[in-house]
Amino acid sequence: MAILRRIPRWIPALVLLAAFGLIRQPLEHRLREELATANLLLPPPGQNAMQQMSQSTLLGTLGGLRSLVATYLVIEAFNHFSNKEWDELQRDYAIVTNLEPRDEHHWVTVIWHIGINATANMQNDMRLPEFERKRRYHEYALSAVELAERGIEQLPDSVPIRLQLAEVYREKLRDPCAVARVYGEIMKLPSAPGYAERFYGYFLADCPGEEEQAYAYLMRLYHAEERHHKGTLVTKIRELEEKLGIPPFQRIPAESGEENDSATQGGKILVP
Repeated sequence: MAILRRIPRWIPALVLLAAFGLIRQPLEHRLREELATANLLLPPPGQNAMQQMSQSTLLGTLGGLRSLVATYLVIEAFNHFSNKEWDELQRDYAIVTNLEPRDEHHWVTVIWHIGINATANMQNDMRLPEFERKRRYHEYALSAVELAERGIEQLPDSVPIRLQLAEVYREKLRDPCAVARVYGEIMKLPSAPGYAERFYGYFLADCPGEEEQAYAYLMRLYHAEERHHKGTLVTKIRELEEKLGIPPFQRIPAESGEENDSATQGGKILVP
């Protein structure tokens, strides 16, 4: 709160001018008409004029004040998070990520808020009818994917953005094929974590139709280095052995001291 008191009062006014006085695109009018016709309760998250603000407009308007305005909006977005005001939070971060598109933390934070927190809130908000909770849940999850894709466009070698994207696919969209694809991208990056190779194989094993490829891949890891002999890897191989009908003499032996292999907890990315 002390930070808020130190921010000049004209900063919020400047943000409002940038948002509402400078941005009047045809998309906003078309979207309003479409929503009215469809009788939707809320516009789909991420489809508003704030997100259509171009970086050139913001950079040209605010100049050297970009960091100050971004800081103010991040603080305001935290208040929206506390109040579960997800559309307002996303609107603030739409400006923040345009003001500071190379700041990786901004992208990771907004993907986490929209893809993990907002979707969880939609699952538990009993004030809304079930159909509306489901609608918003899927819209927030897909919006988080779009945010991640935009972030990757700005930061092509970002591992944290992809890790958060993988978590949305895993936890909220239940799409192991997409998770495997993301980990496949991660493991090729210079700063990839050591577990990325294994996680690619784990989720590929759960992707329908990819069982044979996953088995061959995980077996290569298993025989390559003992450090890959994690409990999850061994379990996945044994599951695939059953599915594929691998003869007993070709199956991996029982091992003791197998440790678990987890890099996620509660929607936040952890490093094992």
